Amino acid sequence: MDVTIDIKTFFIVLVLIALVILIVYGIMLLRKLLVTIERTNKVLEDVEKISELAASRSQDLDGIVDNVSVAASELSGAMSGGSFIGTVSSVAKSAASLKGLFSEGSDTETRAAKKREKKAARSKK
Repeated sequence: MDVTIDIKTFFIVLVLIALVILIVYGIMLLRKLLVTIERTNKVLEDVEKISELAASRSQDLDGIVDNVSVAASELSGAMSGGSFIGTVSSVAKSAASLKGLFSEGSDTETRAAKKREKKAARSKK
């Protein structure tokens, strides 16, 4: 029994085998790409949480710096004959701000609302 293979048929079979291998390789590549995209999405979610936390903490620090600068200016005023009660209250505000910064679960919006209420109460007096 003699089997003869035409060269043209041989190359067509060879190309089809290469095409099947290429398709399998492409599927494996897509599977790994999907895993990579899922991990990237998780990292981006973590980055979003961290940036929100950093933004809220920077607002907290801004309020603390304001209170400390007011306390320092009132303290220097008290040293030169200013009111002692104002200085003590300013130092107490600064200490309360520092405590609020380091306490867990500090809510910036709640503190901001309380601060607005205090300012409104002061302006009514």
